[in-house]
This record gives sequence, C-alpha cells and structure tokens, in this order.
Amino acid sequence: MKLSRYLFTIVSLTLCMQIMAQSSDRDCIRMGNKYFRDGDYNKAETYYRKALDMNKSLEAFYNLGNAIIPQGKDSVAFEQYKKALEQIAETPEKKAYVYHNMGNLSYLTGRNLMKANSPDAMKSFEQAVDLYKSALRCNPADNETRYNLAMAQYMLKKNQQNQDQNQQNQNQNQDQNKDQDKKDQQKDKQDQGDNKQNQDKDQDKKDQQNKDQQNQQNQQNKDQQEKKQQQQPAEPQKPQMDDKTAEQLLNSAQQDEKAVQQKVQKAEKAYRQGLEKDW
Repeated sequence: MKLSRYLFTIVSLTLCMQIMAQSSDRDCIRMGNKYFRDGDYNKAETYYRKALDMNKSLEAFYNLGNAIIPQGKDSVAFEQYKKALEQIAETPEKKAYVYHNMGNLSYLTGRNLMKANSPDAMKSFEQAVDLYKSALRCNPADNETRYNLAMAQYMLKKNQQNQDQNQQNQNQNQDQNKDQDKKDQQKDKQDQGDNKQNQDKDQDKKDQQNKDQQNQQNQQNKDQQEKKQQQQPAEPQKPQMDDKTAEQLLNSAQQDEKAVQQKVQKAEKAYRQGLEKDW
C-alpha cells in the first residue's frame, strides 16, 4: 500500500518543478500543469506538446510522460522519459526524477506480468532495479527511491523463486509423466502378453474341441459300421464234428454202400434168371 501511494504521489509532486525556459514554452507548461491538476490529462498533454514544439526541454518531456500515464499509455510515457534523459539537466536531481518514474513504470509492468505468470516479469523487475539505482546515483539522499529499489529487489527475488518453483514443479510433472508413461507401457506390454496367453489358451481349447469332435465323429462312424454289420444276415455255419463222429459216419456210409451193392447184385441175379426163363 505504501508503494502504490508513493508512486502516485511522486507523479503529482514532480509537476510542481520550476520551469526554467523561454517564457512562451514555460507558459504552455504551466497551463499543462493546471489541466493536469484538474484531471484533464488530454488538454495537459496538448499543452506539453506545444511546449515541446517551442523548446525540447527535459521538463516538457518529463511532464508529457506524466500526463500520458493516466491515459493508460505506459509504453508511450516511457519513451517520453527516455527523451527527457537525452536533454540537458540543470541539476542531477531532475534526472533522478526521470529515472525514478521510469523505474515505477518498469516495476508496475513487472507486477502485472507476474500476476499473469509471464516469464517477462523478471526482465521488468531487473529493469526497475537498474533504473532506481540510476536515480540514487543522481540523488543518493532520495529515501523514497531507495524504498522502491528495495521493493523491486524483493519482487525480483520473489519472482525468481516462483520461476524456480514453477520449473521444479514442471520437472516433477515431467518426471511423473515419464513414470506414468513407463507404467502405461509396462501395462500395455503386460496386457499384450496376457492377450497372447489368452489367445493361446483359446486356440488350445479350440484345438481340443476340434479333436474331441473328431474323436466323437470317428466313434459314431465306428458304431454305425458295427451296427450295420450286425444287421446283415449271418452265413450258415457248417456243423463241426469230432473224429469219432466222422468215423461213425464213414462206417455208416460204407455199410450203406455195401447194402446197396447187395441189392444191386440181387436185382441183377433176378433179372438174369428172368431172361433165362424166357429163353
């Protein structure tokens, strides 16, 4: 809070510097100062520019920069301050005012960039530190500039710590992402192995099923073949006989043959007798 109050107060106080120049451009500067105090920054800017057309003085450039800042054109104001430093200063203290306000602009820019997490905040704070140091070299007794320098150095250190922490967090996140990627790769590899193992199991199961189906089909074919053979008429089997039975049959056949021969002989004899009787 002290810093913000101080920044605006310095801008207002510097407008009261005595203008040592020609009467015409001095009158324009005075009119510009009047409108500035009334809050009419556009008219103040107009009169300061008129003064510069007459005489490019440090005071006119400096006050023009002060009038442009409330209009939200900090970069334009910074350029006017730089032009003011190029002019001849009657005393080192006047240049100290310019360096001081340039440091304020750099400090405020750095703070806004820091809120936006911009890496450019570091450059703005470094620039503010250098400008405040330049102001103190011109006016070592300016305690308010010394205070602003301490604030700029503090913010520079804080911003550096934030950047270091952000970098550390980023590195940690990268390491975590790498670890997670490694875990994901290992999991993918394991999943691929599990999938292959499952595929092999499925293939083995499928092969076993095919084998079982083939065995079942072969068994069915065999059963059908046996059933078909059982349904065909069986060939008559020849009676089996032992040696004794065969001998009995042979003797019986011989006796039958002997009896037949006797009958034949008897018939022939009767036939001859009949023939002899007829004669």
